Amino acid sequence: MTTEPTFRKATKADAEAVLGIGRRLWDELGEQSGFTQRPTEEGLGRPLAGDGGGAVFVCETDGAVCGFSALVPDLQEAGEAAMGVWLVPEARGKGIGRELALMATDHARSAGFQKLRGIIPKQNEPALSFFSEIASLAQMVGQSMQYELPL
Repeated sequence: MTTEPTFRKATKADAEAVLGIGRRLWDELGEQSGFTQRPTEEGLGRPLAGDGGGAVFVCETDGAVCGFSALVPDLQEAGEAAMGVWLVPEARGKGIGRELALMATDHARSAGFQKLRGIIPKQNEPALSFFSEIASLAQMVGQSMQYELPL
């Protein structure tokens, strides 16, 4: 990556790029990607549209989306949302995931969520370490919001 990363809230125009990253990671990692199935337009549509306070945030470098975070309201638990962060391998270790996570956390607070849960892939130690580091930062950004890592 040669250009400075730019961060913003995703729009419907970003759907194909976000789906491409999600599908690439699913094809490489399966359930270790953090998805329960190969990402679909329907699954992405709700957070992209902002339904229920959800949102997707993207990072662009060199004119292409290199990662995204998704905030998805929990339909079973009022006031709770789940957040995941996905990056192409070339974007990892550069602070991009942290910024995307903090953007999603700030949005969750603004949208009125009281509890935020990290989406941690099965048997994915780097993701667990990432969210462990993010938890304390997210609590500062989220102010009184609870943040938890599933076991």
